[in-house]
Amino acid sequence: APRARVMPPMQKLVDTSPGGLARAVVLAIALYAAVDIRLYAVKEYGRIIHEFDPWFNFRATQYLAENGWLKFRTWFDYMSWYPLGRPVGTTIYPGMQITAVFLWRVLNFVGIEMSLNDVCVFFPAWFGAVATYLVAILTKECSGSGTAAVVAAAVMSIVPAHTMRSVAGGYDNESLAVTAMCLTFYLWCRSLRNAKSWPIGALAGLGYTYMTAAWGGYTFVLNMIGLHAAMLVIYGRYNSELHKAYSLFFVIGTIGALQFPVVGTLPFTSMEQLGPMLV
Repeated sequence: APRARVMPPMQKLVDTSPGGLARAVVLAIALYAAVDIRLYAVKEYGRIIHEFDPWFNFRATQYLAENGWLKFRTWFDYMSWYPLGRPVGTTIYPGMQITAVFLWRVLNFVGIEMSLNDVCVFFPAWFGAVATYLVAILTKECSGSGTAAVVAAAVMSIVPAHTMRSVAGGYDNESLAVTAMCLTFYLWCRSLRNAKSWPIGALAGLGYTYMTAAWGGYTFVLNMIGLHAAMLVIYGRYNSELHKAYSLFFVIGTIGALQFPVVGTLPFTSMEQLGPMLV
């Protein structure tokens, strides 16, 4: 049997110590910067949707809000892909539209009156901040260091590769997908923390389902987690907890992915997704 490794104590992200308070300040600045830097277009041009795909995404969100999920799934849009038209329900990753409509309804229910347009405009900036926080807790989970976590958050808040895909008004799939990706990776790593953590693999599967709903790049997440699990086996870190966590992740995630028409049977027929199944 592989020899058990003694893990160093995990540093808290924030606490009442001087170092913990300093980390809290840096994290707060990172979260503020993550939103503020993404609001540049709103401050300069107002609350408008810009670019081409974001306009279609907004129109799809309006249709979902006005007609509900069942009609959305069978919606044939004659204004897209002209003159042929577009069967939206079978060609769209609907996670962003569902999330935006949900947030719009919740905000108005609790008394924060916002138009659907405004929710969709601010959507990328909000989820840019959420992704920043998720990178912080993912880093802490992997390194055990709260200091490394806040540094990672500071980088994530302003890194151009993420910022350019999550600017307010750029209502496109990547603005949600990066957040869903970070969430799935965090939940997967969290499920391996100790012998009692393996049930969190089910939450990782749900996170993967959310990622699948958001963007076609879900195959990257699936393959990264499959590769990570395979490398743990190769390096002698296999145990029953890893087996149970990965089984929960893969089974729940695959069942969830199959619910979206745009995915169909790809989890069983695409060469890109067969590797994780073999793991």
